[in-house]
Amino acid sequence: MVILYFAALAAIIALIVLYMVHHLRTGGGCCGSHEAPAKRIRAADRNPSHYPYHYTAQIEGMVCGNCARRVENLFNESGDCFASVNLKERCAEIYTNRKTERTECAKKLEKIGYTLIEWEEHHESE
Repeated sequence: MVILYFAALAAIIALIVLYMVHHLRTGGGCCGSHEAPAKRIRAADRNPSHYPYHYTAQIEGMVCGNCARRVENLFNESGDCFASVNLKERCAEIYTNRKTERTECAKKLEKIGYTLIEWEEHHESE
């Protein structure tokens, strides 16, 4: 009887481990997608002082690291931006080589499932 108990317990533990491994490999995150986690796209230049324009975007809908990575990738893939997301604050710091309008950013975010709540432009003197 004891052997049967331990065999059942071992089977349950094995199933839990298999589920966790599958979950980690396939994403299965809060984003509603069960695809692999997004590969991080890093900006070529990650020094904020090299960019003449700086914005802070308050973003609704980001709830996990995969969400943050998707938002960073959205900006970093363009080649003329560097974005860094603070998931706890639900905001992104965006540094660019060109002036960017709120509506442009809102449309980009909407395409990947997020909503721009606030858009703040920072000036050199700040």
